[in-house]
Amino acid sequence: MLLLGSRIGLVAMVAAVVGCTTIAHEAKKSPLARAQMSSDSTVLEIFFLRVGFGDPEANQSLWAEIDEQHFPPLLRQKLAQNGLRVGLVSGQIPPALAHLMQLDDKPAPTSANEGAGVEGLDSEPRVLRRHLQARAGRRSEVITSSEYEELPVLLCDSGHPGGRTYAKAQGVFAVTAWPEPDGRVRLELIPELHYGEARQRWVGGEGSLRMEAGRERRTFDDLLIPATLGPGHMVVLSSLPSRPGSIGHSFFTLTESGKLEQKLVVIRIAQTQHDDLFAAGEPLPLDRVE
Repeated sequence: MLLLGSRIGLVAMVAAVVGCTTIAHEAKKSPLARAQMSSDSTVLEIFFLRVGFGDPEANQSLWAEIDEQHFPPLLRQKLAQNGLRVGLVSGQIPPALAHLMQLDDKPAPTSANEGAGVEGLDSEPRVLRRHLQARAGRRSEVITSSEYEELPVLLCDSGHPGGRTYAKAQGVFAVTAWPEPDGRVRLELIPELHYGEARQRWVGGEGSLRMEAGRERRTFDDLLIPATLGPGHMVVLSSLPSRPGSIGHSFFTLTESGKLEQKLVVIRIAQTQHDDLFAAGEPLPLDRVE
């Protein structure tokens, strides 16, 4: 009887251990578990919008509802001289912007890329959405234009206009993100022109040099746009139709079927390690886009 009792006890112990192991294994595969991301990562959601060039809604009524005064006056002056426009949306999405983003219609096509760009924006649909995962302090790129065979650009540096023609040129915004301890994200956006043929070059970073294939860059550091985004905040970028031939014009226009069109780029924070905070402050209309 003692031996039988010992065997029964042993079987019970094994069953208990197996049962616990099975439960723990199933918990790891739970579909309710959130995907893990690096502690210093930020996921940016980027909308690319197309409208008719000079469209009144995109150039007048929209900007009456966007805070351009959030950015320093000197920066706004430099941006305007180079045909660029930027504003901040905080809280509820303005009706004009919601209409342009087609939030009340079918969801915008979406994809996740290492670098976000406007591939496909020269054809239907007129709204595209991209996701970009950015590591803290590391450069990412948002491509805002197709490649021009030759691009004459009128530049305004320190108030003095000048010009130059770039071969095989493309408009790009260099984006760097830094998550803040309170859940907000600090962004820096710098317009660049990438041009010429790709070639090998030495690139420095993090205390080392490495060979990297790339094109020549013209970086406009004096047009750096700083923005700190909290839950529900968005940055809106576009051009001024009254500045033909400017940086803004080359970055934010395209010709489709013989007609000149204008583009807008909207950037918001989709996910951080403070995801609960962002979910709580997220405007309802954007939930329809997911």
